[in-house]
Amino acid sequence: MRTVIAVVVLLMLCAGVRAQTVTECGKSGGYSYYFAGGLVPADKGGWKKDGIDGGRIILNLINGKIDLLVGNAIDTTPSSVKQIGGKIIPRKTNSNDLIALTVFYDDTEITEDYVFQLTDRGDGTVAETVIRTAGAINKMSLMTASCRRPR
Repeated sequence: MRTVIAVVVLLMLCAGVRAQTVTECGKSGGYSYYFAGGLVPADKGGWKKDGIDGGRIILNLINGKIDLLVGNAIDTTPSSVKQIGGKIIPRKTNSNDLIALTVFYDDTEITEDYVFQLTDRGDGTVAETVIRTAGAINKMSLMTASCRRPR
């Protein structure tokens, strides 16, 4: 009986929520610049080919507000950027097919930028930069991934 009540309450809470997936992006590839120090020996720093084979980036609109679900090399199951403490800031663009977002994580000193170039069907590309400056591995990355609206 408790399970039925919990499900009914959950459905009532979610009934007013309108979620729409704008696009889903898969594995990413590109380059990262690794800064020597921490876990990166002095002779191992510099530019390296990089990628996230199991990565996913999902752009959602929930009640007209943007959220990103992101899966990374450590945890490929996508997590909501907002739910893990990220602040999403939409950026101006001069093109209707671009969506530009900056994400700040206060407690981890990570900054991410995403620029989606999408058709009206949600297909296209995302370019992503990640800057990490306060971890055991500090780096700056630029990667791209193909995107497609779920069908």
